[in-house]
Amino acid sequence: MEKEQKWFKENLIEIGENSKEIEFEVPVEIVTSEYDKIVDYFTQRAKIPGFRVGKAPKDIIRRVYAAEIRQKLIDNLVPKAVEESLKANNLNPAVDPMIENIRWQEGEPLTFRVKLDFWPDFKLPDYRSIKIPQPSLEVKDEEIEKVLRDLQERSAEFIPVTDRGLAPGDYAHIEIKAKDFKTKKFWPTQKVQIEIGQPTNDPFLEQNIMGLMTGETRTFTVDYPLDHSDFSLAGKRVEYTVKILAIREKRVPAIGDDFARSLGNFDNLDQLRDRIKEELLEKKKEESRNQVLEKILSQLAAEAPFSLPEAAVEAESRLLLERWLTSRPEHNWSEAEIKSLQGEARRQAEKRLKDRLILEKIAQKEGLEVKEDELEEEIRSLARAHRLSFFELKERLEREGRLEALRHNLLLRKVVDFLINQAL
Repeated sequence: MEKEQKWFKENLIEIGENSKEIEFEVPVEIVTSEYDKIVDYFTQRAKIPGFRVGKAPKDIIRRVYAAEIRQKLIDNLVPKAVEESLKANNLNPAVDPMIENIRWQEGEPLTFRVKLDFWPDFKLPDYRSIKIPQPSLEVKDEEIEKVLRDLQERSAEFIPVTDRGLAPGDYAHIEIKAKDFKTKKFWPTQKVQIEIGQPTNDPFLEQNIMGLMTGETRTFTVDYPLDHSDFSLAGKRVEYTVKILAIREKRVPAIGDDFARSLGNFDNLDQLRDRIKEELLEKKKEESRNQVLEKILSQLAAEAPFSLPEAAVEAESRLLLERWLTSRPEHNWSEAEIKSLQGEARRQAEKRLKDRLILEKIAQKEGLEVKEDELEEEIRSLARAHRLSFFELKERLEREGRLEALRHNLLLRKVVDFLINQAL
């Protein structure tokens, strides 16, 4: 469908169920006018040897800055034409338009093509009829005991040992010097901390340092068998010199009223148990909500199959992958690991986009919306969490263009609450 806007021509073409293309042509007179303005701009500012600023001939400016002038012409006209076209045709693409085939020569029209992908239209299943059994919210005694043991471990003290030798269960800070007995080559000196008696320790090394006291040194030789699990040691005779730098004994407090009082505002162990039970129950409630929501969304997605724009899936996948990779900057990712992450990112991207579209469509059908006072209360809550004033955070959200994203997240939470209440 060909149209002529105020200053450009466009041809809207349907190329698929959820895709369109727009062919643009900006007439010569418009391009020439913009081109002359850009040449004037460069002329006024360009520094050309042999000429004062602003006095260089335009022919020289056109020749010297040809690439920059062309790029600025495209940057000035193309985005503006695309924006006006989308607004005039009431088009809201799923991702940023893809601009292709930009063509222009001096004295000719500027032409280019834009590819647009749109979110699919689909029919919602009967989401009101979905019923999900309530998961168990029982907190068992053994769960409380496990938390108590974890708290006990975290409260352990490590006491320096100076009156006896190294024994099982101790934490030893040791210095290890080793050399290959055959080649006489020394290996790098290591300073490590080990817990004596752990199965991951080198048993040949550990048995030779047992009983040593802090500050003592022992030199000994180990003949490793040919089938030793560490290939670098298998079949070798190694001479070790080990120095005990420090010994610490782990002491855990007894679980009782004194232990409870040491953890906070508790008078006795029973109060601590009650608090643990409350927190476990809240955690189970949150997990239960997530399980119910996942079952609802899985059922809705299965009953309302639709295809997503490939560009949107790729963009979401890249976002997830970058987030995972940057969360562990110290990790040396292998090619196999990255390939696996790419597959998982795509799977999660498709699910997230489908879930979001379903929730948005339900919100529209149910007439759900976020009122201004609800948005402001959410901003106040976030401001308190980040120790900012309400006005400071709101101004930052507006400046960074994140206010509408926050409103949208609140809307999706409303839909989630609605679906869970319907299902239980």
